[in-house]
Amino acid sequence: MKFFQLFRKELKLLSNNKSKPAIILTSLLGRRTAFLIPGSRMLWWAGLIFILIFVIPSCRNKEEKEQKPSFSFNDSSMVTKETKKILGDNLKFILTGNFDKDSLQEIAAGIELTENNNWGIKFILLELADNQLKKTFESELLDGSFKGCLVKKIKFPKMNYDLIYYNSQDYFWGSGGGEVFSYLINFAENKTYYTHLFSESRKPAELFLSKNITDSEIRKFFISNFKKDYPDLKLASEDVSLEF
Repeated sequence: MKFFQLFRKELKLLSNNKSKPAIILTSLLGRRTAFLIPGSRMLWWAGLIFILIFVIPSCRNKEEKEQKPSFSFNDSSMVTKETKKILGDNLKFILTGNFDKDSLQEIAAGIELTENNNWGIKFILLELADNQLKKTFESELLDGSFKGCLVKKIKFPKMNYDLIYYNSQDYFWGSGGGEVFSYLINFAENKTYYTHLFSESRKPAELFLSKNITDSEIRKFFISNFKKDYPDLKLASEDVSLEF
């Protein structure tokens, strides 16, 4: 606003006193250096300065904003590209769906860490805000690997949003026994339901369920899934850590 007031003031001085163009230009630029410019071209120079200072940068900023396309959950390549910008090369899976209690779409993603003492997997929720993806939830580091695993969306009848189901399958299973890690990720309530199937040599398989599995439907889901492959399955009261 001050610039335009000064600009109008200098134009008025120019019209009333055309014999002092150097003084007028000096006050316009805010300097004490005098430039000898013919009075008839003063307006042209003032207009050029205005364009260089205000118009061109404004057009450039507008052009940069217009060049960025609107984010679309239906564009799989865009979803992958923008998610990888946030999560990096450790990204292992991406699923879109309604993982929150609202009716909006979100992105569920998984990363796998294999460096130093950080070994395991994480589940992450990304939401769209102002045409930008933002991380809104990240699970703790969990046992498992995304190699040879099963990851999919599931929905329970009494829940109006999606959950992520993970099963490591036989990745940690050998001829002498092994273990299977399985999770349900409830992003809407920031909960991770955990089950651990384990079996040592010539012993029946046992299944441990995390203490936060109090919902009968979720409990039944885990047990019935494992009993398909291990009909003699027994429930364990405590979790174990197998050493191979």
